[in-house]
Amino acid sequence: MKQPFCAPAEALRRVLDAAAQLPKPAVENAGLDEAVGRIAAAPLCARMDQPPFDRSPLDGYALHSADTAGAGEKTPKTLPVVMKLYAGDAPTAALPAGCAARIMTGAPLPAGADCILMQELTDGGEENVRIYAELSHNANVVFRGEDIAAGALIADAGTVLTPAHLGVLAGQGFAEVPVYRPLTVGVLATGSELLAPGETLAPGKIYDANGIQNAARLRQMGFAVQRRHCSDDPALIVAELEELLTGCDAVVTSGGVSVGQKDYLPVVLESLGAEPVFSGVAQKPGSPMLAAKVEGKLVFCLSGNPFAAAATLEQYVLPALLRAAGRLEKGCILPRTKRTLTTGFSKASKGNRYLRAKASGGTVAIPGEGNAEAHSSGSLSAMIGCNCLVELPAGSGPVKPGEEVEVLSFVY
Repeated sequence: MKQPFCAPAEALRRVLDAAAQLPKPAVENAGLDEAVGRIAAAPLCARMDQPPFDRSPLDGYALHSADTAGAGEKTPKTLPVVMKLYAGDAPTAALPAGCAARIMTGAPLPAGADCILMQELTDGGEENVRIYAELSHNANVVFRGEDIAAGALIADAGTVLTPAHLGVLAGQGFAEVPVYRPLTVGVLATGSELLAPGETLAPGKIYDANGIQNAARLRQMGFAVQRRHCSDDPALIVAELEELLTGCDAVVTSGGVSVGQKDYLPVVLESLGAEPVFSGVAQKPGSPMLAAKVEGKLVFCLSGNPFAAAATLEQYVLPALLRAAGRLEKGCILPRTKRTLTTGFSKASKGNRYLRAKASGGTVAIPGEGNAEAHSSGSLSAMIGCNCLVELPAGSGPVKPGEEVEVLSFVY
């Protein structure tokens, strides 16, 4: 007896649990120039205080604050300049009371000095300087460890390393960091109607858009990809899957999962001894989607309709694969927000429905100006520019501009 389709939340829970049970990927060291977008395999902590010394944030003069008492535009004070410090210099002596040190941005503060006066509030003197402002203790000083203290966490294990992370790590003297090896995902589009882009179009044939689109999204998220397509022949599908499973960490297929006479993926999975994760999800589009484990590897079988494949790739496949890749779970799940519609949708939703959309600020627009036909699962062009899904719960009626809806933003 066929099992009922999973609710979307249950389907997501199951694939995340399945991914979390897989062995973590191998760890390798990556130089900082190659580490952007990689997933940290261990906590990365500061090795030292940053900055490593009290320093100047501006060009000006290092002073004893007591020596500035009473200084103003009409009551300037004159002090001898006894040293000059540039970024990279190390002060060789303390600053005597009653004296000034010419100092440039980034230079260390000499011992004894406790404030810095910007040069615009002086006459810019080199041997003697007239100062036109009174300063308090510690004014305009960037203190040692003010940016980050030694031992502080920069990036936890499972964090996707951004340029900002790498800048901080470089400032700590890291040359390389431990990261997880990227997973390789097989992408298989099935269908006797499919041609590879570049082949001559023949009657009744279409080009393989799903394979290209799914592979591109996976590459965008840092996965290596092996892509191919094959006809609706169970033996060929089995052979292609077996080969991909040999060389890949997971496989994503499209096509052949519904109830048509040539929808062979359920039978193929059974012949491969698959362990089901879920079989069907209670939503539109993408309800026939299957998820399973074959030989300890995750296999996702998506609809052949382009938007159905794209939506379920975002909702279930990417979260599970990112989790398997070592990413923190909170960074795998599509963030949920409430946003205000600027366009509506004219059709009631008997079951859970997900609409491609474009979110910006606190608003979200559904392409097609509320025309339900514009949201056909077979539509390719309507996905261009979309960065989220609008979730309409089962039993929802048509929605209008100005209504607040739940939005699932794509993960990057």
